[in-house]
Amino acid sequence: MKTTLKSLLLLGLAAGFALQLQAQQGPWDGLQQLSGLWKNQGKASFEKWEMAGPTAMLGEGYRQKADGEKQITEYLRILRQPDGSIVYQATVPSQNDSATIDFPMTFFTTNSWTFENPKHDFPQKIEYWFQDDQILRVTVSGGDGNPFVIWFNRVSEKQAQLPKTLHGYELFVSSRNTGTVKRFNAFTGAYLGEFGKEQIGNETQDVAIGPDGMLYVSSLQAAHILKFDPATGTFLENFTSGYELKKPTKISFAPDGYLYVSQWGEDQSSVVRFNAKTGVFDRDCTGPQAGPLGHAWDAGGNLYVACFFSKDVRKFSPDGRYLGVVIPPDQLKGPSNLWFNPAGDLLVADWDSGSIKKFRNEPGGLLFDREFASGFARLEGVAIGPDGFLYACDWYRNIIQKLNASTGSAIGVYLDGGDMQRPNGLVFYKAGR
Repeated sequence: MKTTLKSLLLLGLAAGFALQLQAQQGPWDGLQQLSGLWKNQGKASFEKWEMAGPTAMLGEGYRQKADGEKQITEYLRILRQPDGSIVYQATVPSQNDSATIDFPMTFFTTNSWTFENPKHDFPQKIEYWFQDDQILRVTVSGGDGNPFVIWFNRVSEKQAQLPKTLHGYELFVSSRNTGTVKRFNAFTGAYLGEFGKEQIGNETQDVAIGPDGMLYVSSLQAAHILKFDPATGTFLENFTSGYELKKPTKISFAPDGYLYVSQWGEDQSSVVRFNAKTGVFDRDCTGPQAGPLGHAWDAGGNLYVACFFSKDVRKFSPDGRYLGVVIPPDQLKGPSNLWFNPAGDLLVADWDSGSIKKFRNEPGGLLFDREFASGFARLEGVAIGPDGFLYACDWYRNIIQKLNASTGSAIGVYLDGGDMQRPNGLVFYKAGR
């Protein structure tokens, strides 16, 4: 009995001490836990608060659009006056001629603060209440408007970043058997038409956006890389000069300022490069290869080439020296494309096996890690979208598949339409840029 009484007495003393401490802290000290970023549950709207001195907190309410643009909806302040009173101030650009409205604090507890202005139309009362240090409730009421409650979660700046989307982008797909470039709204999937038949002839191979924002296209039947205006589909010129290509296939604008082109001509089966600004021929980068297709570059500037007929991946130094086979033919059936992920691992699209294979970048070289993705009928063109997902041309099924770029897990069919016939290359374009 004595032990129980002693425990209860200690608990009572502790509670009394806590209440005394809270009373000493006052409403201003408690309000400082507002500092940070708060996200509206279920919506892309936020409140951000920070201390601006010993007697002022500054805040802002904003929305974040799908493309990441920040739209301020209100400017907020909480001030501690010289007499110790506290006032909440709100400035809404679209209301009250952008005048600042004062809401003096009328009530507070250890975890809630009420601000009121009965002369204002709406709101007249604003209450901030903490469920805990991670969840905030804001209640707005009074006047002729309907009261409403907003629940916020505390988030970090990184957590607040909205997922990127394909909103505002278009997608260009090389349609081999129609001899055209197909155009789609990347966000809705709507087919927007085709272009290039007169210049391409047939057997469209690849598409790429150049550093100048123009669209470049290769065709097995064209001796040059073709340049189009992506906004209109208008043909601009035969871009490459000083060298006549034979059956050009994959094209890549590389970090070194050159345009690389694989070609499959009987006596010109190699990767050559052109000045990316002028289109003037520079040199043959690889010498004869067995069906060169996709290109990739590592952090050291070394060139990797997927060689379809020899069923391997080959490496070349920045100055063009052959450094050997880095993925042997016993691990691939028909490599068509390749790229490095952020970790430095090499992903290889394998046409014949209808899969993507991942190779780890180890000190001893590239080692097979796993089958990254599978289930394609034939796989060639690939691209990482502006939204961070992986998009791949399923050549035989005439569809574009969507995958998780980090795990390889299938998300489903992204695009199926526009009379695509043997799609083998794709590129995203920011419309209106």
